Amino acid sequence: MAYSRRQHSGDTGWLGPLSFGFFLALFGVIWVITPNFSSEVINFVKSLHLEHVSEHVVLPAPENGHLVLYRAAMQFCLVFGAFQIIILILRFMFHDSLDRKSGTFSNITFLFGSSFFLNMLANEAVNWFGFLAGLIISIGLAIITSSLVKLFR
Repeated sequence: MAYSRRQHSGDTGWLGPLSFGFFLALFGVIWVITPNFSSEVINFVKSLHLEHVSEHVVLPAPENGHLVLYRAAMQFCLVFGAFQIIILILRFMFHDSLDRKSGTFSNITFLFGSSFFLNMLANEAVNWFGFLAGLIISIGLAIITSSLVKLFR
C-alpha cells in the first residue's frame, strides 16, 4: 500500500484535564486580580430584569453597565483562547484526531469572538442585546469553523 493515513496516537487524553485545570486556575486568577469581583457578580445578578425586545419577546438584561465584570470576562476569554492555541499545537504534535482538532479550532473561534464582543460591551460600543447578538455570531462562527476544518480532511 503506497498511501497510509497517519493514525492519531491516542495518548492525548491528558489534554482535556490540562485544559480544565488551566480554566479553573485562570478563573481563580481573574477572581483575585479583579477588584471587588464577588460584589460585582452579585450586583450584576441583582440588576437583572426582564426587558421587552419586541412585542412578544422578553429577555433578561442588566439595569446598568457592569464594566469591571465585562472587562474581567473579556480578559478571561482572551487568555483562555490563547491557551487553546497551545492546546491545538499540542494536538497537531501528537497527531490527535480531526474531531478534537476541529473542536479546539471551534473553541478558539468562540473565545476570541466572545472577547471581541465583551470588549465592545465594556467600551459601551454596543448595549446588552448587541452583546447577546455578538454571542450568537460567535457561536455561529465556531460551528462554521469546526465544519470547515472537517471538510478539509
